Amino acid sequence: MSRIDALSIRERPGGLVFPVRVHPKASRDEISGVKDGALWVRVKAPPMGGQANEACVQLLAAHLGVPRGSVALTGGHRSRNKLAQISGISLSKLAALMADWPLEGGSP
Repeated sequence: MSRIDALSIRERPGGLVFPVRVHPKASRDEISGVKDGALWVRVKAPPMGGQANEACVQLLAAHLGVPRGSVALTGGHRSRNKLAQISGISLSKLAALMADWPLEGGSP
C-alpha cells in the first residue's frame, strides 16, 4: 500500500482534508508516518493554550511547502486526533511529497 493510499484523504472545495494524530511534548518536531488512516506527527510544544496545535500547523506547512495560512485544523482542537485542511496543494503533489515519509507512524 502506498503512503497516499494509507492516508484517509478527502478532497473538498477548500482543499484536501485528512486526519492527523498529534503527539505533543515530543523530543523533536517531525512527521513520524502514516498509520491507521492518519498522518502521525510529533511536536515539542505542550498541549496547553493551543501551542501543540500551532506547532502542528507550522510543521505541516513547512513539510508541504505551503504558507502557514494554507493549513487549518478544522476539528479535534482539544484532542490528539485532528482534521487538517490544506489549501493550495493538489493530491498529486501531496503524494509526491509523502514518498519520503515513513509509512508506519510511531506510537505516541
